[in-house]
Amino acid sequence: MLKKLFYSLLTAVLIFTASVSHASPYMERTVKFGETLYSILGDIFDSAQILEIAKEIKNQIPDFTLKAGATLLTDENSVLFKLSLDKELLIEKNGDSFRVEAVEYPVETVTTYVTGNIDYSLYEAITSVGEDFSLAMKLADIFEWEIDFFKDIRTGDSFTLLVDKRFIKGEFAGYGKVHAADFFNNGRHIRALYYENGKTRGYFTPEGNSLKKGFLKAPLKFSRISSKFSYKRLHPVLNKVRPHLGVDYAAPVGTPIYATADGYISKKGYGKYNGNYIGIRHTNDYHTLFLHLSRFAKGVGLGKFVRQGEVIGYVGSTGISTGPHVDYRIRKGNTYINPLTFKAPAPKLPSAEVAEFRVKTAYYSTKLDDALVRMAYASKTVPVM
Repeated sequence: MLKKLFYSLLTAVLIFTASVSHASPYMERTVKFGETLYSILGDIFDSAQILEIAKEIKNQIPDFTLKAGATLLTDENSVLFKLSLDKELLIEKNGDSFRVEAVEYPVETVTTYVTGNIDYSLYEAITSVGEDFSLAMKLADIFEWEIDFFKDIRTGDSFTLLVDKRFIKGEFAGYGKVHAADFFNNGRHIRALYYENGKTRGYFTPEGNSLKKGFLKAPLKFSRISSKFSYKRLHPVLNKVRPHLGVDYAAPVGTPIYATADGYISKKGYGKYNGNYIGIRHTNDYHTLFLHLSRFAKGVGLGKFVRQGEVIGYVGSTGISTGPHVDYRIRKGNTYINPLTFKAPAPKLPSAEVAEFRVKTAYYSTKLDDALVRMAYASKTVPVM
């Protein structure tokens, strides 16, 4: 027993000694608020040298600013500023002089498949395969005109996408463009192919139909439906049966609300029942209305033109409301339309441009077909398109 304890202690000492002998000579810390080059470099260089160092830094990095929270590594002869994942600045004592060297690391881009199956949500499906939540946002942005991520997602839905991943020094540095994506939603196969040519830019079906419709499917990115469109609904506060001519999307207070189509702000104010509200007038006599906002987005005023996807306000519970949500309504002329069944027309590529579109997207379309074949072979359940 004592012999075993002795060897355990000896092993621990050897591991500790090895770790100390290989420890980095640098001390890592962050720049504190109010620190300057003089306070950071003062232990290594004199004032005249620091003045010259500052000039040399500006020569190499014209937009250099010392920001609180930035990481720096120091030893007795040098300071290394980690400005970003791809950029570092080394200031080193060199005898009676100094050396300033800005290093910019190359960004390596790799195009890769990401495939997932939905059990609960798109967010969970993306993160469960080791990807970042931001990729879920990219995917939602591509299909937001085709899929309502509040009501249309089903267990068993799946997706495959071809996306650029960026790496710096071997470390993941974010996503680039999604070149193509397949989404299987409740038995429906939707393919998105990125195409760009002059003024035309966006995602299209293989037939050349734009996935971007005149209206978004919903005014929020992620939430849940708490009340649907109905001509006879028992009001949860007034306890009276009355029409509910919109859809309630429940979400935390402060969640951004987006304009679902281009248009002009036609209404903005506060009402006893509707709380803070905004109305937007669109082309072809379409109108949208957003009720119960906690506050309006900065700069949103009557008569202002807003773009589809622009933030116009934030979820709240103002007026008569049982909890934070936005009541979203669509009408054409004086007739209200159920937002959950509303079909917005999709623009198409000019027929003369379809041939070029197919040539430019053929490579990524073939790659998605290859992925479908592999999935079908592996599961025996996914149809080969």
